[in-house]
Amino acid sequence: MPRRLQPLIPVTLVLLLLGAPACGLRHHTIATRKGTLTIAPTTGKAGTSFMLSAAGFRPGESMTFEIDGPNKTRFVGPPHTADPTGMVVGSYKPQSTDPVGVYTILAVGNEATRAQGTLTVTP
Repeated sequence: MPRRLQPLIPVTLVLLLLGAPACGLRHHTIATRKGTLTIAPTTGKAGTSFMLSAAGFRPGESMTFEIDGPNKTRFVGPPHTADPTGMVVGSYKPQSTDPVGVYTILAVGNEATRAQGTLTVTP
């Protein structure tokens, strides 16, 4: 190798390593996909079965419904798989010991799809 190129090799390697995205060297972000969440009914007493319909997920995407209660507790339901149209249907039934108030429902997919809605448990 000619002598005049030898000093450029270490500089070139350093520039390639610093410029290449690699874990620990650069911040990675994943774009969140926006899905939709329909809740029916939106209001009911403890014991009411609330139907949760999430859409806009990728076909086959695994997801969970996460319920944040008014007392700051979180319930994470079992995993579901989106059907070929990207839809998932589930239900949530508050127990008589659950507090009255507004519950935030999150539909969280493992491929960055998210949707949110609320329901209200009345006395």
